[in-house]
Amino acid sequence: MAFTPIQKTLARVLKGLNIKDLESIKIFALWDRIAGEKLAAHCQPVRIDRGILYVEVDDPIWLAQVKYMKADIHAKITEALQKEAIKDVRFYLRS
Repeated sequence: MAFTPIQKTLARVLKGLNIKDLESIKIFALWDRIAGEKLAAHCQPVRIDRGILYVEVDDPIWLAQVKYMKADIHAKITEALQKEAIKDVRFYLRS
């Protein structure tokens, strides 16, 4: 039985999920550091689609707050990834 390298398998899976850049998925692991402990308790990244990061927020008040913080959060993402992997960040209220 031939083994397939994990990177090749992961690349195929991510391609199916429309994640072209493997580096961008680091956002999920680094989110607490990017957003900060307090903010991360109320919002979590859910998916990346065509360079747009979708973040789910648990409360309408926090949703209003993070919209004001959007530019800062985007800058922290770029800094954490050390490149411009995310074009935009969109926040929405968890249903």
